[in-house]
Amino acid sequence: MTKTLISILLLVLFFGASCQTSVITKKQWIEDLEYLVKNLKQHHPNLYYRVSENDFALAVEKAKVEISNTQTDLEAFYALKKLIAKIQDGHTQLWDNGYLGIEKVRFPIRLDKFTDGVFITVIEKEYQKYIGARLLRINGIPIDDVLRMTVEATNMDNEFGRIRPSVQDITFARTLVGLGIIDDEDEMKLLVEKNNKQEEFIINSVADTSPVLWSNRIEMAPAIGKFINVSTILEDKTPLHLKRQDKNFLFYWFKYLKNENAIYFQYNQVWATQPNGKETWLGFIERLWDYIDENDVKKLIIDVRYNDGGNGRTIIPFINEIIKRDQFCKGKNLFVLVGNRTYSAAVIFLTELAVHTDAIFIGSPPACPFNFFSDMVQYGNLPNSGANLGIASRQIDNAWSNQTVHFIPDVPAPFSSDDYFSGKDPAISAALNPEVFIDIASYAANNGAESAYELYKRKIEKYNNLNWWIDSYKNGLELEINSYAYQLMGNSEMRKAFQVFKLNTMINPKSYNSWDSYAEWFLNTGDYSNAIKYYTKSIELNPQNHNGLKIIDRIRNLQKH
Repeated sequence: MTKTLISILLLVLFFGASCQTSVITKKQWIEDLEYLVKNLKQHHPNLYYRVSENDFALAVEKAKVEISNTQTDLEAFYALKKLIAKIQDGHTQLWDNGYLGIEKVRFPIRLDKFTDGVFITVIEKEYQKYIGARLLRINGIPIDDVLRMTVEATNMDNEFGRIRPSVQDITFARTLVGLGIIDDEDEMKLLVEKNNKQEEFIINSVADTSPVLWSNRIEMAPAIGKFINVSTILEDKTPLHLKRQDKNFLFYWFKYLKNENAIYFQYNQVWATQPNGKETWLGFIERLWDYIDENDVKKLIIDVRYNDGGNGRTIIPFINEIIKRDQFCKGKNLFVLVGNRTYSAAVIFLTELAVHTDAIFIGSPPACPFNFFSDMVQYGNLPNSGANLGIASRQIDNAWSNQTVHFIPDVPAPFSSDDYFSGKDPAISAALNPEVFIDIASYAANNGAESAYELYKRKIEKYNNLNWWIDSYKNGLELEINSYAYQLMGNSEMRKAFQVFKLNTMINPKSYNSWDSYAEWFLNTGDYSNAIKYYTKSIELNPQNHNGLKIIDRIRNLQKH
């Protein structure tokens, strides 16, 4: 331990930690910055994977300027946090070793972000009237601006992974002080809205030195005191996804849904034993598959929305068992629920299911794509502040070329605040509703292009606010529809193929390829007039469609003879 660090610890012990002081000099913070950068460059497996070398260098210079302008040690520490966040790797982190006491002063509140805003989901009983309220401002700052500030200091792999930690940072008073959101660690002023009425109130922080149980999903708040959460409100109507997220938390458990002949299996942690030590993962797997086989279960729903990883090597026995069972490997009987807390080894689990089964993924994108960094190694403490530095040691590349940032579920099903507080679960509802999985191309083949187009418009309207899904769905749909149409035409199912090709032109009227394929159907059925008409349409959209020009010339030569 350095002399500087020993001196700091003695000062903290003697005077008590204060977020408004600067014990470490700016020169020493710059030394810590240089130590951080040096170790990142030496030890990270691919530092410039998600940030360019030039952008990282600019971020280092920006951090130096911020440190030179800081007034407190907290501000300087968060300048370093913002720098490390630039590399976008959740397995590389910098955290306070206790000197700044960031986790020791907490607000008795828990927030979650839904499709319609940020809401209070856990709060101390003293403030229970505000449970379920939408948060609008903190100390006068709009919540969207607050989140931009916390996101800037959140090092995770993608925008979805940054949602949870950037929101839960609001629990910690000294984080908010360090980021300039509040001035006084003792209190913050919240403007909230509930039942169409706005109200402002002050919530006081509490001292709490108990460990932060990051795996405790529903009661992630100070351990001291009595809290109100959604289960308190819903009681016996608490939905399945929250059944084991409180003091009875389990890493894995399942329930048989008799009416649906389905198993709901919640997988909360990739770990070898339950937190209570009463059952091993291997024992659980055996019990689960025995039950499935003995009861001839038809559907399996695997919920990994709260699974933030663990030991990826433990998933292999489960994958081996599911591969043996065709009812889940093939067909639409395996549903996997994912969300923005699904991370690390849980994403490896998704990868294996995507490769080996026909699983349908439901929910929202996980906190990292299929390719990410893993296996954090601790590289000691920064020399002056003593902050702990952990750096990823492995790069895992499992992604398809178009999924290096996001893995997009087949069916979107994020929570709205109404869903959450009323006990609804859109993902489970989707898994149990066959209409959700209607394939638009096969629907067109059997019901006509016009009916399929109406179905398409209803789906787009329903999910129009989910840009991440809409963009992916539209981008992949043209190729998917076209491929199915050619498959039908290859099987001489010409009437069905026509409807599918036609649907593609309705959905993608500006795509030269959709009109080119449509024209090919007329060519193959001997309708040369319409073939020329639609090849011409394709060429108007893309004058470089030389193949279309050649076919038109060929048709005209045939017509001459």
